[in-house]
Amino acid sequence: MLSALHAIDTVVLIYIFGVFVLGGLIKGVSGFGMPLVTVPLIALVEPVPTAVALSLLPIIVSNISQGYECRSHYRVLGQIWPLLLSLAVSLGLSVQLLGHFRPEVLALVIGVMIQVFVISQLAPNPPVIPRHWRSGTLVGAGLSSGLFGGLTSFYGFPALQALMALELDRNEFILASSLFFLVGSAILSIGLLAQNIATPTHLLLSLACVVPTQLGMYLGELVRSRLSQVMFRGITLSVLSATGLAMIARAITV
Repeated sequence: MLSALHAIDTVVLIYIFGVFVLGGLIKGVSGFGMPLVTVPLIALVEPVPTAVALSLLPIIVSNISQGYECRSHYRVLGQIWPLLLSLAVSLGLSVQLLGHFRPEVLALVIGVMIQVFVISQLAPNPPVIPRHWRSGTLVGAGLSSGLFGGLTSFYGFPALQALMALELDRNEFILASSLFFLVGSAILSIGLLAQNIATPTHLLLSLACVVPTQLGMYLGELVRSRLSQVMFRGITLSVLSATGLAMIARAITV
């Protein structure tokens, strides 16, 4: 572990740990968003593949712990299983494409579409998926998210938007998004390891980043417990919007 940590400059390592505290804080408050924060910020000082690899274990551990916290709402699994299954199939196939395509244009399109969705949610009557269309819509969202994830390593769109359109309550949404990111990060980890994009050294560093992530989540959960449902939804939309802007910025500055 120590030899792996010494491979990165001490100042950079402190910065990376700080990024994971911030990512954990955002996830603790909103229920998701950590890789959407950590990857772009770490990519400022390390290559993008390294940023993705370092985020793997914190994502997995944080989603297991957050999912366990909301386990009493397990019935939401009956609603979202088409999304999880279709994501697993699509990402499992498309992750083999990671690193073989230039993702800038796709990231730009996704970023713009996220902004369109956020604006639509600010309307007095935000869109809701009709019950008889839910299974098909979730399958389509899972397949699309897996494809985008295989090309860019970002697999949150359009699945998170679909989850928000289900009108889940706060804890149901947190459990649903935790399961979604747990499935996605596990498959992405296997794909990155199989292609040697993530190495054992990356995983050791990723393991070291679990502690600051959990610290940030603890602080974020303290904040979340004091939020109303309206404020929670507002923060969730803000995180989505920031994610979209980050992807647009990444696309036009690469």
